[in-house]
Amino acid sequence: MAALVAGTDIRYATPSTSPHPLTGTFAPNLTLHTDQGTTSLANLLHPARPILLDLANRPELRQTAQDWRQRVDIHTAKTDDRPADALLIRPDAHIAWAADLDEPDSTTPPLREALSVWFGTP
Repeated sequence: MAALVAGTDIRYATPSTSPHPLTGTFAPNLTLHTDQGTTSLANLLHPARPILLDLANRPELRQTAQDWRQRVDIHTAKTDDRPADALLIRPDAHIAWAADLDEPDSTTPPLREALSVWFGTP
């Protein structure tokens, strides 16, 4: 009921034919451990920019997002309860794309597609 009142129960449709269960949902406010210290997802979203949040140290995903670095902030962090290997989060805190836990390198094309759909061609 609290999610309904807060408006966080909304699930947006996604262009993917087989999206991750988190895709389209409101991102949880994770506690994040970075090289700069402990922060939260909410703090990373303060600049109101899209974020690729790498939670599993997946350099191939960060490299894919480099073409959008002018439009998407790229962060690497660890969290105690990792919901996915990586999350692409829109400025409104909804998840545009997510990589399954320990998913193989086949996630690069779907990430590129999500980046293009939501944030334009590089």
